[in-house]
Amino acid sequence: MNLDYFARLKQRSSSRMVKWLQEHELLAHPLRCDACNQEMDLVERETSHIDGFQWRCSGCRKKRSLRTNSFFEHYPKVSLGNLMMLIYLWSTDLSRKQTASMMKVSNNLVCRVFRRLEEVCSVDIGRNPVIPFGGRCLVKCDESKFNHKAKHNRGRRAPDVWVFGVLSCDTRPAKGYYEIVRKRDRATLLPILAKCLLPGSEVHTDDWGAYYGLEHHLPNHVARHRVVVHADNFVDPVTGVHTQDVESAWANLKAPIKQRRGISVDDLQVYLDERMWRQWRAQDDVITTLLPVLASQYTDYKV
Repeated sequence: MNLDYFARLKQRSSSRMVKWLQEHELLAHPLRCDACNQEMDLVERETSHIDGFQWRCSGCRKKRSLRTNSFFEHYPKVSLGNLMMLIYLWSTDLSRKQTASMMKVSNNLVCRVFRRLEEVCSVDIGRNPVIPFGGRCLVKCDESKFNHKAKHNRGRRAPDVWVFGVLSCDTRPAKGYYEIVRKRDRATLLPILAKCLLPGSEVHTDDWGAYYGLEHHLPNHVARHRVVVHADNFVDPVTGVHTQDVESAWANLKAPIKQRRGISVDDLQVYLDERMWRQWRAQDDVITTLLPVLASQYTDYKV
């Protein structure tokens, strides 16, 4: 599935669009009436209506929107074709500004759709965690500050927001687990590291004090702990130990935030979850991976 595919999909008739969405389980097929507990009929609406169809119960005559209990229900004034194009463009990691310009829609709509897709990814990560990992593969960890700087140094300074990252380095680029933390002390970081690691992991870190004695504090998880002292070298000249994979991961995580001109603290963990989802679930074909996930979270076809 590529841009041309979804551009052609957008041009389809209402009936063909509905059929495609039902085949991919993105619309009810069929919807079940909560009053009669029977399948509702899909009937045509006036041609001027944005969907062209609605659900109607032949028993109690109740009517429901075609989009009931679907992702599209949240955007009743946006055509199904435009919404599918927005979903596809999100999957390509196109920026919000570029998407709004390309689709000739408001930036507000793009932000709302993209934010909900991030939530879908966050829910999927919660249901199907990416951790634990390690064991035979090398693991590196680090913390990084995610602060949105005030423009021209004006306004109130935002509080420090720290993210702890644990990376599996058996692939390029590395894949990670990222979590907002209130503190960077041992009591905070080690329980997170413990839940991320399989037994027998080799862990590389910088010389931050919270990591001292990892083999002693996490004997069932850490078989070997190697350290690079950044005050002396970015790459240890003797052992070759470095945390450049982690630094690269931080740069990749922060670049989209910079494009957005910042992100709220309330939205940050959902964003990090979405990035984890892309890294672990959908490296090769995001849209093909996303559609079943999207369908799985909107499967209650009873109203």
